[in-house]
Amino acid sequence: MAKVFRAAEMMSEDVQSYVISCQYQVASADAPIEDGSFVKLGELKPDTTYAAAGDKDYNVYLASMPTAVTDKVVVIDYPGVSEGSIAGNSYRMGVKLFDLVAPAGRPVRARRLALGDRFWLGEDNFAAAVDANGYATLTPNDVRLTPASAAGDNFAVKIHLGKDFNYGQSAKGKLYLCEVVGL
Repeated sequence: MAKVFRAAEMMSEDVQSYVISCQYQVASADAPIEDGSFVKLGELKPDTTYAAAGDKDYNVYLASMPTAVTDKVVVIDYPGVSEGSIAGNSYRMGVKLFDLVAPAGRPVRARRLALGDRFWLGEDNFAAAVDANGYATLTPNDVRLTPASAAGDNFAVKIHLGKDFNYGQSAKGKLYLCEVVGL
């Protein structure tokens, strides 16, 4: 079981303005955020680089967890890899696999969603067991989706199929192909 996000066919792969950066916060404090999380965007992040009061970082939005099923959300697509420090040198190596977490205070890539977007999510990106032919909607006060029997009138994905995955001996579980059917 793992948290996984993989773009399949998404508008954000072709339209640059659909890929944005955000910095996740809980109660106005920077917090880590997991790959495949659904978050709502707030204002542009304040920028203190220069002395002018009220400056904004034009490239980074503040983000928080959705609080209602009616919230407009983006999905976190963290492109991180394994990283560490050896003898004072920072190393990053590997490929994106699973259970990636963006550190607190670091802007992370997010994708705006469009009707018809398709992507893969791991089973831990859902708040409950998934029906491979059902739907999933936002979960208030959570960054995961909740399986549902119908799409409803707000954000929803149709779950088309589930398939087994495993990465070596460290992670195994299910991946689900999801299509955005409601915004």
